[in-house]
Amino acid sequence: MCKKIEQIVLVFMVMGFFAVKGWAADNELSQAEEKAGFVSIFNGKDLTGWDGDPRLWSVKEGVIRGETTILKPAIGNTFCIWKDGKLKNFILKVKFRIHSGNSGIQYRSLDKGDWRVHGYQAEVENNQGKVGFLYHEGGRGWMVNVGDIMVVERDKKDKVEKKVVGKIADVKELIKAGYYKEKDWNEYEITCRGNHIMHMLNGFQTIEMIDDDPKDRALEGILALQIHAGLPMLVEFKDIRVKHLPDHFGMAKRLFNGEDLDGWTLPDEKLKDTWSAEEGLMVNKGKPVGYIRTRADYTNYILRLQFRHQGKGNGGVLLRMVGPDKVWPRSIEAQGQYGSAGDIWNIDEFPMQVDESRTSGRHTVKMHETNEKPGQWNQYEITMDKGYLELKVNELVQNTATDCWETPGKICLQSEGSPMEFRNLVLIPIE
Repeated sequence: MCKKIEQIVLVFMVMGFFAVKGWAADNELSQAEEKAGFVSIFNGKDLTGWDGDPRLWSVKEGVIRGETTILKPAIGNTFCIWKDGKLKNFILKVKFRIHSGNSGIQYRSLDKGDWRVHGYQAEVENNQGKVGFLYHEGGRGWMVNVGDIMVVERDKKDKVEKKVVGKIADVKELIKAGYYKEKDWNEYEITCRGNHIMHMLNGFQTIEMIDDDPKDRALEGILALQIHAGLPMLVEFKDIRVKHLPDHFGMAKRLFNGEDLDGWTLPDEKLKDTWSAEEGLMVNKGKPVGYIRTRADYTNYILRLQFRHQGKGNGGVLLRMVGPDKVWPRSIEAQGQYGSAGDIWNIDEFPMQVDESRTSGRHTVKMHETNEKPGQWNQYEITMDKGYLELKVNELVQNTATDCWETPGKICLQSEGSPMEFRNLVLIPIE
């Protein structure tokens, strides 16, 4: 009988070992994340490096649990605070599951003592169309609704002015696509670079903000997880990883104001009817062939823009354009042709190095199969950092180049025979 009990105990010990090992493994970095520079800041075992009200915060089965009950209520909103550093420019990835109540992920925030935190908050709740929005805890309150891109400024009377300047997604389409899974595990990806903030939820972008409010914006601060005051609730977090980005990002700005073509110029009078601003979009009829370009020069930056084809057309973005206006001027082309976004074209022998195995003549094809969404808005993120070029299409790195000539140059959008639309052109300087 004793031998059977020993065997049973041994089985449970082995099961427990593999369970703990599995829970810990959930919080380990993937090889790709580790290579990309992410670090894990939750060990999957206990709250080492974190500080919260021990009545309400615990670690169970490899996850951080925040729970209130009738007998253990939260006295006001309370937080579990990461104590091993601060966040400035970063990419944060967190998986969460909320069973009931209201929660959030605080970042670039202030520790107010007694487990109270003020600052930016990524909303966590079982509410389709609301989860994913940006709130300012203890400050400016509601900020950016799901689907919006916003600029926050101060008006002439020094009052906060929140301007919705465009749409980055359609809320109904996000819900239809399943951007949030109720009472299941979801993953936030939060990116902050200078005064530019972006939320992604399960791979779908939910908000974007340029915070031009010098009084209340934060460019650095703490990370924390929230329990909301009120009815009993339960929320869980795991797989908390962060990638710290360089300090060199300047203040983001819009290159297109959504109202007119201020800041842009047409190198040829024949193009005057080709480009226009309509309902927040920069519209290109496609003919005649040519381009519109910025009046200013830009050297090192991250450029984010969305484009949509009206049919299977052609277009693109010219980078560091120098020399005389002509078709086509000396530059690097980030291809915008239907199905080919992410390809690189070298125009007029612009100095650069590309992957020879994917290059034929002036053309370097993308790394992966096309990930464009036909007939929908597609996101281009283009990094020009000294000699390095990176092209992301819908958040996937599709191409890179090195030893690019670091020279001030124009940014151009091409007209190549068929209608295209552009919106949300945001430039984040690399200083």
